[in-house]
Amino acid sequence: MANLIYKNSETTLWFVPAAAAQAEDYAFEMHNIAASAGRQSAAVDLGTDAVAGWYEWRAFVQFATTPVLGETVDFYLKSMGSSASATAHPDNDDGTGSAALSAEDKLKNLHYLGSIVVDEAAADVEMVASGFVYIPYRGFNVVMFNNTADALTNDVDENGFMLTPVPTEVQ
Repeated sequence: MANLIYKNSETTLWFVPAAAAQAEDYAFEMHNIAASAGRQSAAVDLGTDAVAGWYEWRAFVQFATTPVLGETVDFYLKSMGSSASATAHPDNDDGTGSAALSAEDKLKNLHYLGSIVVDEAAADVEMVASGFVYIPYRGFNVVMFNNTADALTNDVDENGFMLTPVPTEVQ
């Protein structure tokens, strides 16, 4: 008899501002990000234990002013070597802490996850995108870039990122 392989989601990791109503797992100060600016989360260290390789990601933003249809807010994964420290040779030299992206060129060596595409010209609407990603790295940061002409809202509960481990389970 053949075995069945099931998807078995684990506890979601939240990347949100420290002041958000949702408790943060990793600081990601995405609120009030200016047009053509970016931010990276605090570093994640998955450690040396066995962990899921596949993750579902979900990003959500809201704009402070009316955005332009078709513009994007882009998300990337910044990997590190043997740990979540600067000595683990991260994919750019913006450090490993929650910090502003120093330049758009710092995205060039990162792993593209996906984009929220502005689908409505309204400032009071939450816009969301999601996807599935394989993460073989021990350490990483989530990085976002506001590739629009409008700033994100200053409301800390309207901008964030979720990462849910989805290990496969053989039965």
